[in-house]
Amino acid sequence: MKTYLVTGAAQGIGRAVAHALGEQGSLAVLNDLQESPALLALADELKGRGVEVRLALGDVSDPATAERAFAGLQRLDVLVNNAGFLQEAPLSELSFEAWDRMIRVHLYGAFLFCKPAAALMTGQGSGAIVNIASDLGQLGCANLCHYSAAKGGIIALTKSLARELAGQGVRVNAVAPGGTLTPMVERLGEAYIREEALRYPMLRLGTAQEIAAAVIFLASEQASFMTGQVLGVNGGGVMNG
Repeated sequence: MKTYLVTGAAQGIGRAVAHALGEQGSLAVLNDLQESPALLALADELKGRGVEVRLALGDVSDPATAERAFAGLQRLDVLVNNAGFLQEAPLSELSFEAWDRMIRVHLYGAFLFCKPAAALMTGQGSGAIVNIASDLGQLGCANLCHYSAAKGGIIALTKSLARELAGQGVRVNAVAPGGTLTPMVERLGEAYIREEALRYPMLRLGTAQEIAAAVIFLASEQASFMTGQVLGVNGGGVMNG
């Protein structure tokens, strides 16, 4: 019986990941901020495929949300830290509250879910954690210093935990998407999407399914010798090596 947990599962990348993992898992723990028609529809779709579903509602930056998500879990095979949001603001207009909220949701959220996941996984001697970072955590971006810093922190957290847990059978990797056509990005408008696409050599944005495919790979035995890696799915926006 495989168990997986996805944060921010109701839409976009999280939804695509939960769908793809549902092909393998028999227990899905789905987190999102609140119960929504999208989250309930996802749960029903997974149940229709024979997957047992538990909802773990709440803000990932609240320790109580992680406690609810892990309550009663006897094992965990895959954790995907995906919950997040995007908000533009130049430094001159960036409030402490906005900075704090961005860091808390992305970085604190990843930490709060990684800690109990690592405890379960080291106890069973296996498991994969995949954190959703961003190409902006590698490149930085004007008017998104708080988002870029949060995603850069996730990359550093990923590498540190990979070193710490590698000898205990737990792999920790990250996927760093480029611009991706998710509801979060679509809300910024067609003009933003066209301009954003020009940043990438492939001249388009990615899809949630393309990001999910990378997550599934890193969570699978096909990536059994990979840990501490940042897999860029970014249309050529960041070229490593």
